[in-house]
Amino acid sequence: MNRAFVKHFKDYLREGLQCGVIMGTGDILAQTVTDKRELKEINFGRTLKYASLGIFYVGPVLKGWYKYLDVIVTKKNTKFVRAAKKMLIDQSIMAPMLNLTLIPLVGMVMNQSYDTIKSHIKYDYLQILEKNYILWPAAQLINFGLIPLQFQVLFVQVIAVVWNFFLSGILNKNK
Repeated sequence: MNRAFVKHFKDYLREGLQCGVIMGTGDILAQTVTDKRELKEINFGRTLKYASLGIFYVGPVLKGWYKYLDVIVTKKNTKFVRAAKKMLIDQSIMAPMLNLTLIPLVGMVMNQSYDTIKSHIKYDYLQILEKNYILWPAAQLINFGLIPLQFQVLFVQVIAVVWNFFLSGILNKNK
């Protein structure tokens, strides 16, 4: 096999696995804190499904996105200007898209009905986006300004423990 392909694949796999662990952790927190479940009552099937979205979707998407941002935002700017440009692009394009696509994906892996998924989009999407804009612009300024590219997905996923706690609680409630 081509060494470049294997390295590329390993990078995406690593990011996906890290993201899956973090998303699973956020779901366990949502179940224990929001749903007030004891450890023995946790629905680990739900956690595994939620984590799988991190492994196969969120982690790889963010890895590719951050590499793309690093290419399109010129290195001629100061570090702060470059970080601010990346954050603005990220929050105006990726944040709305990622949050909108996660709603039906979570619904599908959790076997929610079409009407429930539609209800989450209708009633929860704007709330999710609003909360996104409270947390993520500052986090992304730090990420793009101070964190090396190879650690940016990991940094975001550490912050995302709190985000996934919130998101899992919203998207796993029944409408």
